[in-house]
Amino acid sequence: MESQFIRLGTGLRLHLIIAGDDIHPPLVLLHGYPGSNYLWRNLIPRFAEVFRVYAPDLPGHGESDKPLDISYDLNFLVGFLADLFDTLCLDQANLVAHDLGAMAALGFVSRHHERIARLVIMNTAPYADWPKLLSVFIKRARRPAFARLFLSPWVFKWILKSYLVHQPHVVTSEIAAFYRAPWVDTMAGRKSFSHVIAPQPETLVESPENLRKIETPTLILWGKKDRILPVRYGYRLHRDLPNSQLITVPNCGHFLQEEEPELVTTHILSFLKAEGLKVVG
Repeated sequence: MESQFIRLGTGLRLHLIIAGDDIHPPLVLLHGYPGSNYLWRNLIPRFAEVFRVYAPDLPGHGESDKPLDISYDLNFLVGFLADLFDTLCLDQANLVAHDLGAMAALGFVSRHHERIARLVIMNTAPYADWPKLLSVFIKRARRPAFARLFLSPWVFKWILKSYLVHQPHVVTSEIAAFYRAPWVDTMAGRKSFSHVIAPQPETLVESPENLRKIETPTLILWGKKDRILPVRYGYRLHRDLPNSQLITVPNCGHFLQEEEPELVTTHILSFLKAEGLKVVG
């Protein structure tokens, strides 16, 4: 795996991990909030055996630029993905996305379906009627006093262990520190923690009408014990995406990549490598 910084057409400086031979078909991995491409570290080695992997830190996250003069809404995120694909010279790619990244992915495939071969969506909030726990957390994280509390080492680790995984033992102090570091190492990071989630839900999701028009073969992969985004949202999305299949992963919460990386990788590779795929909803 190679860590690189690239400059997008808009001038935004983006950090990303690149792995795999460039003769392989491209695979783009998108993380969510409050994460970074660190989320994919245990999955990338197997992906890289058969794909050319690109795992960016989303704008406002990780080591990428964190502009505070833009709104991180769906239009911005879709524009960012188009810019990323153009900069990397990707006419078409497979896309695997989680949480906020999956919201961006659904918007992107809805508007640029020809650029996505196959899509994997994981534990996301694709509708504006967010569950109460998520709404409460986001509203508090937008407020500076709560943000400072959330970013304290003990509280940040407690949130990860209590709400983002079902198996708390997987969140060690070292892992929690890696997720926390980009938010606290710079003033821009501290400000970005609240700013990237400032947009209202209705500005972050594609309309259900447009979701129902997506024909791209899609795997919906959902941690069955997710407290933040319950599995009922996965079933609902499956009903709305006409060419999708749904796999629920037992004993996993929101960060299923942390809890069952081998199983999650196997499910994704089986879907992406399937010959003559025709998904029946």
